[in-house]
Amino acid sequence: MNEQTLARLAHFLRDLGQALHVSGAPAHDLETAMKEIGRRLGARVEGFAVLTFLALTVVSGDKSRRVELLRLPPYDYNMARLIDLDALCREISSVDQLAAYAERLAVIMRQPPPWSGWRFVLMGFPLSASVALLLRGGWVEMLCGGLIGMLFVAGYLQFARIPRLGPAVPVILCALAAFMAQGLAHIWPQQVPFISAVAGIVLLLPGFMLTVAMSELATQNYLAGTGRLTGAFVLLFLMGAGLAIGTQVSLAWLPAVPLPGALNPVPGWAMWAAIAGLGISLLAVLQAPWSSVHVSVGACLLAWAVYSLVDARMGNVVGAFAGALAVASAGHLYQYLSKRPAALVQIPGLITLVPGSMGFRGVHALIEQDSAAGIRLITDMVMTGAVLAVGLLLANNILPLLFEPRDNNRAA
Repeated sequence: MNEQTLARLAHFLRDLGQALHVSGAPAHDLETAMKEIGRRLGARVEGFAVLTFLALTVVSGDKSRRVELLRLPPYDYNMARLIDLDALCREISSVDQLAAYAERLAVIMRQPPPWSGWRFVLMGFPLSASVALLLRGGWVEMLCGGLIGMLFVAGYLQFARIPRLGPAVPVILCALAAFMAQGLAHIWPQQVPFISAVAGIVLLLPGFMLTVAMSELATQNYLAGTGRLTGAFVLLFLMGAGLAIGTQVSLAWLPAVPLPGALNPVPGWAMWAAIAGLGISLLAVLQAPWSSVHVSVGACLLAWAVYSLVDARMGNVVGAFAGALAVASAGHLYQYLSKRPAALVQIPGLITLVPGSMGFRGVHALIEQDSAAGIRLITDMVMTGAVLAVGLLLANNILPLLFEPRDNNRAA
């Protein structure tokens, strides 16, 4: 490998690393992919990735060295793109084909997102309606939360066209959601506006971000994990502040709505239907292709079934751990059988279990000066996120050992 080839390889790996980052790959997965590709191409690659920075050191056999430093843009989840990037990473095997790999990477990154416009907005209704039921709401909360969720997604897409607003967007949208929840409570009384509001803003709740941050910390990616964890808490407080502002403004303009003494219970089958609806709506949130709808729905149902069964016997902490371990293991089995990323199963299943709404309620309690409830809820959120990360890490480290010998024998 001469200097020119080494430079081309380093430039390609830099672009590939950025593509993986903006598509939602965690720091440890990105670094592992860079190292494995370098090994196959006869080079040693040392990667260091955090939320805003990527450093790659590529060393050839004769000890020639090339360093690439890159400031990373903000990321979002795009599972359709991750599927194609994962296939590309598996097929990279020769430095002679770097030009073809680079062209294929460019084609992947030019693909439009599978969900956008009105199709994305419509998916906001089942997303928020399902979460309203998971928050122990009733039919009215499902309806109001779904309506708020659609408008919230529409507003999010519109504000995304104005990057300068940046951190103000969660505050503005959550304030509007709280105002709408209070207004809808006058149209459809006998509901809890707080449940409708929290369900409506679920698109931005950083519960899964918290779980990824915990897994990065557990894999000793301390800078990436700390940065992601800090971002999750900052986002929670911004959203909590927006909800508090919207609630206070609405109460100043609108008469108070009496809260119901008890919510009307929904039948047991409705919860399972809500979990299935959540799996469908997560396709838009994660920008996953429609062809994976059965995978997303199955992952959500599996996670909830394991969690419910174990929670009834051993408590919610063990239930969350068991659910995470089950869905993460199912993801590796799916990857082995289909050669598609395990994340297609793992991410929807984990999102079903993540404690984002718990943390948000804790932040809201702190803003309302209920310190005891706020600290308890935030502590529960961190504990649940930690056990989810432990279940994910155990599956990610144990399951590949069961499948690698079979792959080697097949290749032989």
